[in-house]
Amino acid sequence: MNRPPDSEIDAMLLAYTTGEITQPEERTLFEAAAQDQDLFDRLLDLESARQAIRNPEERRRALAVLDAWGHTERTETLDVPRAAAALRQRAQRPPSLAADLGRSVVSTITTTVVLRLCYAAITVIGATFVTSAPSYEPAANPGSSPVPPILHLVHAAIAALLLAVQFTPFLQPHRIDARTHPIAQRCLAQFIAGWRFAWAAWLALYAWLWIFAVSGANPYPVADILNCLTAFPLFWAFFVLDQPSVAIPTNPRRTAAFRKAIGVVWGIGAGVAVLAVAGREHLWGLNEFGLVFQGIYVGLSIAFLFGRFDSHWMKVPRWMLAPLYGYALIQMIYVFFFRLPPEWQIYTYVVALLFKLCLFLVVTHLLQAGNLARYLEAAEDGKIGPPQ
Repeated sequence: MNRPPDSEIDAMLLAYTTGEITQPEERTLFEAAAQDQDLFDRLLDLESARQAIRNPEERRRALAVLDAWGHTERTETLDVPRAAAALRQRAQRPPSLAADLGRSVVSTITTTVVLRLCYAAITVIGATFVTSAPSYEPAANPGSSPVPPILHLVHAAIAALLLAVQFTPFLQPHRIDARTHPIAQRCLAQFIAGWRFAWAAWLALYAWLWIFAVSGANPYPVADILNCLTAFPLFWAFFVLDQPSVAIPTNPRRTAAFRKAIGVVWGIGAGVAVLAVAGREHLWGLNEFGLVFQGIYVGLSIAFLFGRFDSHWMKVPRWMLAPLYGYALIQMIYVFFFRLPPEWQIYTYVVALLFKLCLFLVVTHLLQAGNLARYLEAAEDGKIGPPQ
């Protein structure tokens, strides 16, 4: 079934709310909602308004409020069919070809200019750290990197700062009332614990890289283990949002799927770390092949968590999700990082730092604005996923 245009969906939602929808339109609306989670959630939200409109007392109260706002005089009955017909007529108007072409041209030019400016800014930042080298030759040892120690120190310092401010009163998350939503309140605490653990793991990783880069030793066998360790709390945070992670007295086995998923992810991460270290040490004939699994493991942890953020309840703008998925892509191609020219290794390193800052801002907004709390409360109320 082809999904009707958004304007036609809006008209059917208005008619559904006021009880003026026809049976064919209602069937079309329900079929579209069955394939679109956002539309399904909107139908659930409109149910209370639909019940209120059927109540004559509520309708009189709404008319009194509208009159107080200074609107034009209204009769006792709302002229809903006329409004729905106007929306349908607007939906049936053919889109302007010139307007569509104009939007395409403007978006293309804007994207090109913005990307070029971003590239220039990253190049300027990265060029300040590039060590002088006459030409690029692939490194014989994949553990060697031209990234200067100061960048590792900057990365570690920022991770320490962002971890520390999470314990201050300035970045306190929106609280959930434990009396009305005890499960959601505990889930929020689990998510925050995993989120802080992720930043602690990043701090340990970049501090280790900085210490050994200064001494000239090879830090990467242990760094690969720490890198895999950064992925585990991200998987943890994802499963807190995806699986029932809090047991209740009437159902002590409620967390069975969550504990099984965590155990599997932990086991896979340990195996990936072993393969990555073996590749670094050229054991079992793996060479750099072991790093492929590490990049996929870390990239999937980021992609899974960001995919959960793309929810109607989270209300994260789509343009904010794009750089987060870009961060997941960088992690997945980690095996090629040491084969890049020195300047591109530094550029990639700077971009990864910027993506971490973007991730911090998104999660901080979800916690402080209450979007994550509303998501967990909706999950406990049975509006998301299976009934709790």
